[in-house]
Amino acid sequence: MIHKKTLLSVVSRLMVVVLGISITSCLTFEESYVFKKNGSGSMKYLIDMSEIASLMKLNAESDSSGDSESLSFQDVADLLSGMDGISKVKVLDDEDKGFYGVSFDFAGITPLNQALNVLMGDEENEDFTFFSFDGNVITHNHLLATDALPPGMDDPETEEQVSGFLQQMKYKLNFSFASPVKVVYSGAESEITGKKDKAVSIETNFRTLLEDASTLNSSIVLK
Repeated sequence: MIHKKTLLSVVSRLMVVVLGISITSCLTFEESYVFKKNGSGSMKYLIDMSEIASLMKLNAESDSSGDSESLSFQDVADLLSGMDGISKVKVLDDEDKGFYGVSFDFAGITPLNQALNVLMGDEENEDFTFFSFDGNVITHNHLLATDALPPGMDDPETEEQVSGFLQQMKYKLNFSFASPVKVVYSGAESEITGKKDKAVSIETNFRTLLEDASTLNSSIVLK
């Protein structure tokens, strides 16, 4: 089950697998949004573990403690399915390929924020504003529960290895709009792309994100 504090719980479990193992594969967390002119749209949240899926499966099979638990977004999807303004909820889990996530449609910014609080909120930010619109400017505030770092970050013997793994992990934000994008303000690497420049991609690594979640805060000005 994946629930609040999703990202850190996943990272912590991954550290159990990768510590003591030489891994150069990449792992990606990705949020993708499509916004229509009226503020409605769709969202897809995907964790891509495809490059280490076999290691995760072997670790689960060899776990003699019986505490191994499969990652799944089913419980999150069940919660989202009962929310006003949220529809077409779909679980994207594919354990064999190493993909985990959920997608849904939202009727407006308010239900989108409510849904994201279910997906990524924490106890200290139960009503967090992830998105806001002001005229032709859409603002995105990123939230990542950072009250506990992955195991090994404070251990001199494993700190370098864990830090290197976190730097390989990517966090991406993808936005698609009905209108062309004029400019993007963000603390992370960003690029205006897509047909007639109506799309934006923003990316950072997980090590940077854990140090400062506001790195992915952004304001996008539409023409």
